Amino acid sequence: MRVKCYSSNKDNHHKKGKIWICDEWKDDPVAFVNWAKENGYKEGLQLVRKDKEEGYYPENCAFLKIEEANKTHGMRRTRLYNIWTQMLQRCKNQTLDHYDRYGGRGITVCDEWGDFEVFAKWAKENGYKDGLTIDRIDVDGNYEPKNCKWSTNLEQARNKRTSRYITINGEAKTVAKWAEISGLPYKTLQRRLYTGCKEEDLLAPVGTIYEHKFLIEINGVTKTINAWAKEAGLPFSTVKRRYQRGVRGEDLIKKGRLTNNNNNQLSFDFDC
Repeated sequence: MRVKCYSSNKDNHHKKGKIWICDEWKDDPVAFVNWAKENGYKEGLQLVRKDKEEGYYPENCAFLKIEEANKTHGMRRTRLYNIWTQMLQRCKNQTLDHYDRYGGRGITVCDEWGDFEVFAKWAKENGYKDGLTIDRIDVDGNYEPKNCKWSTNLEQARNKRTSRYITINGEAKTVAKWAEISGLPYKTLQRRLYTGCKEEDLLAPVGTIYEHKFLIEINGVTKTINAWAKEAGLPFSTVKRRYQRGVRGEDLIKKGRLTNNNNNQLSFDFDC
């Protein structure tokens, strides 16, 4: 992995050196080894990136059989393939913020869906199309054919184990209901709440600051995540991932691996 990104032989580099390794793994090889052991590594498996335009970091990596990693099914960059890899990650990757709501409470992916082509065949035969997400009928059940269907974001939101109520102008409704009333996407409202949007501003039109320029304050200075990342010389994804895990203040832009005391995790539900 390091050779592909940082060796002195530029011919070995991914995309002329544009593919990177997250700080946690680059600065501490032991952290990568521990992650690998906790996320299904064994002899004969290959480390692959789900999004080939992105670097090596926990949410973008998985271990697959060599024959699966090298398959030419032509769907590796499709939305369906991404749904499949994220489904596996939710149940196997203990470093994910929301692992506790999936693999952490015993939810698994059935053996037959360990093969992407089998999953893709089921998906196409059972109503998959762009805009729909995979939804478990029994939220305490596993990912398997008899317990899964394709749903809209609103349908899936109503199937959550818990629903958050938001009060706007004295009216308390679930996020899903506000999305239905306003016509805004459910995940847009969910993301706004997650990034600190005030409840009274929740229904602001798409294109406002809450959509594109979420601001973070550090030591009295307010900038976008992207601006803080550039100033600190860190990948945008590293700063964003730290924020998602509950890291605040100067620790957001601190170089090197954060200690467990800094890396307090918050839990959010972001199904594919």
